[in-house]
Amino acid sequence: MLKKMMNTSVHNIYFKSPVFMQHAFTSAYGYKLRRERYNHLYRQSFRRYMAGDLETEEMLADFMHHLKQNIPIYSDIKIDEGNLFESFLALPMTEKEDLRNELEERSHTVGIMRKSRTSGTTGENLAVYDSEYDRADRMAYLDYIKALNGVEPFSKRASFTGQELTPTAHRNVLWRYNMPMNQILYATYHMTPENVRYVYEHLARFKPATLDGFPTSIHMLAKYILSEGLKIEFEVKGIFPTAETLLPHVKEDIEKAFNTKVIDQYSSAEGAPFIYGTADDEYRVGHETGLIEFEKVGFHLYEMIVTSFINRATPIVRYRIGDQVEIHSDKDYLNSFEDDIHIERIIGRQSDYLLGSRSNKVTNVNISWVVDGLEEKVIQMQFIQKEKNRFVVNIVAEDDFEKSDEKVIRDRLARRLGEKSTFIFNYMKAIPKEKSGKVRFIINELE
Repeated sequence: MLKKMMNTSVHNIYFKSPVFMQHAFTSAYGYKLRRERYNHLYRQSFRRYMAGDLETEEMLADFMHHLKQNIPIYSDIKIDEGNLFESFLALPMTEKEDLRNELEERSHTVGIMRKSRTSGTTGENLAVYDSEYDRADRMAYLDYIKALNGVEPFSKRASFTGQELTPTAHRNVLWRYNMPMNQILYATYHMTPENVRYVYEHLARFKPATLDGFPTSIHMLAKYILSEGLKIEFEVKGIFPTAETLLPHVKEDIEKAFNTKVIDQYSSAEGAPFIYGTADDEYRVGHETGLIEFEKVGFHLYEMIVTSFINRATPIVRYRIGDQVEIHSDKDYLNSFEDDIHIERIIGRQSDYLLGSRSNKVTNVNISWVVDGLEEKVIQMQFIQKEKNRFVVNIVAEDDFEKSDEKVIRDRLARRLGEKSTFIFNYMKAIPKEKSGKVRFIINELE
């Protein structure tokens, strides 16, 4: 959140301000976001989801007509109302390069537009538009998932985020308040086993109803609680991790420490349909948010092809997102329109991490924000850790990328990984792929 408000001058003012003023800056921006995101459009969407009367076939028909009428690249598609799903399957697959090179032809930029960016697990920058209607739908569905688990909107919330909230010197005061959202934000890239007790002590005073954010950071806190034999004296109604793969032992530790259920969720910055965990430890496709096809690539391993109903500005249509799930089936092809899908595990977001000088773990989500504001100049990046304080940065950049841009990235890396770290920049035409065909965003070569 805070990263979006910070141009260079505001960034400097923020980090030179006392902590109470940083709380005020964070809350001021939180007020702006609440007005933008949680308006009458949000309330309409939330009521619609809670009513539970959305039919998948009607939503697909509406989506197909939206493509034909409003998205230039789909203006010639044929829609057979009697064989709607067959008409859908006749649409071409979308690849990452299609989104990167044909954004305007694939978009309907009517309303209050915003460009959302993602580097994904491959480090390749993509951009899509979303409108105020899309943003309202997204926020409403997130709150719908929480409501299914007994959490009311705007309940007191603790978020473990990779956003740049606290200066390095404040390593024991790792939180900032967002009062309009009833939220506390913890700066995860400064969390270490040495200072996690300060996070616990503050959390115990704040008493949130829910926790959300990076599971690795929540797990660090859970391990501290369990190792110290501590007991949470307030009710946590649910924990909602995002952005990283939730491993079984991590889930077990978090649930034990906080005496509550962990409800995992999956989506993407491009606008993929939601997948969310259930009380019986399976995953459910959010049919209201889109349709997912599954192609078998291994034993019980399926690659996802996603179509999103909740991003009308840049619709994601049969998009090979690159993420995989585990489904116990022998079929080569499944889809959430016709089949009863039981997802056992989400594989695709497995993230390596870089180890900072304070033994803090910096994941792919944390490190991807070093290019914030430079997305137009940086095509792709890769981070390789050779030694404890030595990192190689492979970068594919546009011609207008300058030394001053490199300095911005170096400064941001130093804040996350340590001022004494060495960063070696390699400018490349293309980043080498692995045998799987993927480009790993993070490679950690430490023992």
